[in-house]
Amino acid sequence: MISLFTHKDRIEGKVGIGKLPQNLQSLLDPIAEEYMLMVPDKAKTTYHSYYADLPPSIKSKFDDIQYDVFWNGITDNTTNCIVENMTEMNEIYYSNPKPNFKNTNLYGAAANLIPHRDCILFHFSGISVYRVIIGLTENNHDTITRFIHFNVDLKINRGDYMIFDFDKTLHQVIKTGQQETPRILLKLHYIVCESGNYSKECLHLISYFYKIYYCVARYTEQLGTDPTTFVGFFFGLLWEWPFYQPFRYLVGLLFFKSIILLHTIYEIELTAVNVPRLAMYSGVNLSSLFLMAVFFYYARYKLFLIR
Repeated sequence: MISLFTHKDRIEGKVGIGKLPQNLQSLLDPIAEEYMLMVPDKAKTTYHSYYADLPPSIKSKFDDIQYDVFWNGITDNTTNCIVENMTEMNEIYYSNPKPNFKNTNLYGAAANLIPHRDCILFHFSGISVYRVIIGLTENNHDTITRFIHFNVDLKINRGDYMIFDFDKTLHQVIKTGQQETPRILLKLHYIVCESGNYSKECLHLISYFYKIYYCVARYTEQLGTDPTTFVGFFFGLLWEWPFYQPFRYLVGLLFFKSIILLHTIYEIELTAVNVPRLAMYSGVNLSSLFLMAVFFYYARYKLFLIR
């Protein structure tokens, strides 16, 4: 059996880039044509549809792809390997990153367009979750997916696929051209136990940690992408700002400054017994500042239609 992986690293996980076999490529055009008609606003940066929400005509072709024996190569020729398809996370994705997007607020789209790992919450020894992205459309000449550690770039087009570790692989989308390049992508997810230390039942249970995380993340990302409401700007900024390292330092600085002010102005002693109280008050202060920022961006949009 041929492995799907072309690059491997202990920290960054495994990455594979290649072409689908011809029997699967023949399914791509009908899916892309029908799904393009389902996208309500093609000016949007992103639009997603979960596998469960797709019409039967698309879902049947999706099934032919996601259950094909081609993906058995995900075991990387490891004996006693257990693989489970994470159908609840599978989706079709319309992507249309704007030219010069780095010079604008990205909001919820930041989770896709700047260097990131798709999940940083979980780590189960001997278990890997892999995301497969398949290109359904052509004419992508300027939108690159870069696997940063491996120094590998791919302009994904019809029939191309890439597979990478959902938890470990640092990657980003880069837009080099000045025109819009809408793409339709198919996303598959598999959870793999290579160690043989888990039962199928245990692997199935662990998969729900990822499924719940992904549902919450995707829902809030969608609310925060191209926002037009207060809630949209709330989640949009909540997704974008933490990706920038200076923001993390600023939050830490403001948190400790708030503690000092509480001690100085309100004379709350810096003792162990007061730690929960100081932390709570400082958290409330930071939350208030964040809400003020959200209101500013929302008011600016309502007044000037500027995102």
